[in-house]
Amino acid sequence: MQLTETVKLYPNKYQTELIKATMSEYISTVNKLVFDAANGRTITKMTTADVKADLPSALCNQCIRDAKSIIRKYNKALRNSNTQVILPVLKKMCCYINNQNFRISDDCIGFPIIINGKSKRISVKTKMSERQKSIFSSSKLGTMRIVVKGHDLVAQIVYDAKEDAASSNNNVMGVDLGIKCPAVSYCPDGSIKF
Repeated sequence: MQLTETVKLYPNKYQTELIKATMSEYISTVNKLVFDAANGRTITKMTTADVKADLPSALCNQCIRDAKSIIRKYNKALRNSNTQVILPVLKKMCCYINNQNFRISDDCIGFPIIINGKSKRISVKTKMSERQKSIFSSSKLGTMRIVVKGHDLVAQIVYDAKEDAASSNNNVMGVDLGIKCPAVSYCPDGSIKF
């Protein structure tokens, strides 16, 4: 099972400008790829060399994956709908970085960003609880998503959590959350139990 932990980032002013520029470039690149794919250009065999964006190659690759996912959902909606389907456009600033391209140390998260036309890794300060540090050090990490919440930059990091094993006492209870009345059982003597 995959869960997400949110970590607040504390970048300096220069890092904030770099991250926000990267996030807006990321969104515009995904939207451009989606628009091109909707207008007949194939993106199935596209590589980072085909994408003209001011992003590190790891983020360009993630843009291609995101665009493919959006186009897949759009084409499925077109096939299943008789009405006109609007092409999705991403508006909220965000940036996805896969688990091979970010590192978590004690109080920092490092990830690639374009600085003066070259891909460089920056290290942004964070405040993590001891629980979060133990989760990140002992779990397999997934994708990190950087978003703006209010006026703060936060990193949402996916990790694999072990599911608890089911007990083996053969007692099973099901709960239907979709019903509008409480569960009622009828007894052989004609009484009703709630």
